Amino acid sequence: MDTFLEKMFKCANNHNLSALEELSSQVELRNSKLLAKAYSLALYIASPKKYEQQYIDSFPTDYEGIMLELYEQIELKGLTPKFLFSIEAIGLIAEGGNEKAIEKILLGNIHSDGVVNELFCDILVKLFTKQPEKALRSLSRLNKEQREKNYSCFNLMDLRGFTLLRDNLKKLKSKASESEMKVLFEIESYR
Repeated sequence: MDTFLEKMFKCANNHNLSALEELSSQVELRNSKLLAKAYSLALYIASPKKYEQQYIDSFPTDYEGIMLELYEQIELKGLTPKFLFSIEAIGLIAEGGNEKAIEKILLGNIHSDGVVNELFCDILVKLFTKQPEKALRSLSRLNKEQREKNYSCFNLMDLRGFTLLRDNLKKLKSKASESEMKVLFEIESYR
């Protein structure tokens, strides 16, 4: 499988989309979750506009998919254009306002650790600056335990940054739903 993954990402990194698309039947025949995720990522690398939605849809939200597959089998082996490209890519899509990508960031943050978790946290903090309404709405859909795990990202912020974030979120109170108000209150009283 490693040789096949290398071949796939070589096509992707060279933006050889036609060669990559020709590998589709081989990916299906191998019937591997890792390969399916890797193929969506490779297609996205080769043609971000064409394959953005497929990449978002296939992005994992569990520990196995994020840490054991994307991180260990793809990122650590240097198959992507740069280290942690897969996480940064979903983060950039989320920062652009895609709500499904925002949800993937929140869930990915919960199910990752180490350097991957730190990157998810950095993205989460940016989301509250760039897409506060959408980040709040997505966060309000999670259960309390999941929300609290995401709030731990605020520990990485300095006091000034966290105060600015809270002040910006206060502006959303007039339009917030009941579940969003609960999240606003939790964030206000977090630190």
